[in-house]
Amino acid sequence: MRKMTREEKERQIHKEAKATLILFAVCFVWHVGFAYGLSGRVSVRILSLPLWWWLSVPGVFAVAVIGVVFLLKKVFVNFSLEDDDFEDDSEENKEGGRA
Repeated sequence: MRKMTREEKERQIHKEAKATLILFAVCFVWHVGFAYGLSGRVSVRILSLPLWWWLSVPGVFAVAVIGVVFLLKKVFVNFSLEDDDFEDDSEENKEGGRA
């Protein structure tokens, strides 16, 4: 686990939140775009379901899974949300009180 300052943690949290919102927007546009964009325009059917359904519903699931894997590997960082400065001070105070 990585040691970070409070400012670095806040920047990382904002970065992760923005990336997650971007992935949500991509999934929303994908889902709605194929659902309404192809509906009634393309008459292709697969297993009695229209092509727009296959691209919209299972397709958005695949996009979301790929997006989450990308976020986990490239954007998200494992760090403690605890305030490390506060913990260090409290440990010093405990040691000082024992002596």
